[in-house]
Amino acid sequence: MTHEIILNWLQNLRSDVTIYPDAFFELRTQEEMIRADENKSFFVYVEIKFDKIESTFSDETAEKAFWENFLKCIAFKDRGSDVLGFLPERAGLGLLMLDSKMSGWTRLKGRIEEFCRRSLGDVSEILDTKVRAFVYPACLDDFSEIHKTTAQV
Repeated sequence: MTHEIILNWLQNLRSDVTIYPDAFFELRTQEEMIRADENKSFFVYVEIKFDKIESTFSDETAEKAFWENFLKCIAFKDRGSDVLGFLPERAGLGLLMLDSKMSGWTRLKGRIEEFCRRSLGDVSEILDTKVRAFVYPACLDDFSEIHKTTAQV
């Protein structure tokens, strides 16, 4: 259902927003991981699951308003190098913020909150608790530290 809301909204949009199909987005994410590893660079990976957002809103109108505001923000405030795509099995949207650290996501999150404020009110808790964001490859460093600690116990 959310997938269709997004596609319908994109058809009426007067801006260039490209959302990769899930298979291409997965390949693009893998390419970016390789590039980051080879160039010792980084990027932010953001994952927004449709079911988590849907469960937050009491009615379809509010959910639709959230997605419309999210996409408007991406359309008018993105950096041009960001990559948006569907997650496998239409489970949600993924966003790659290339050559960005968590502060880049924090700024974009603030802009999304601004776009949503008039029609939905404060969505900061939704973005803080329902959206998964991390910096690659820092997430691997954190993961290896956890495994080193676990292995030593």
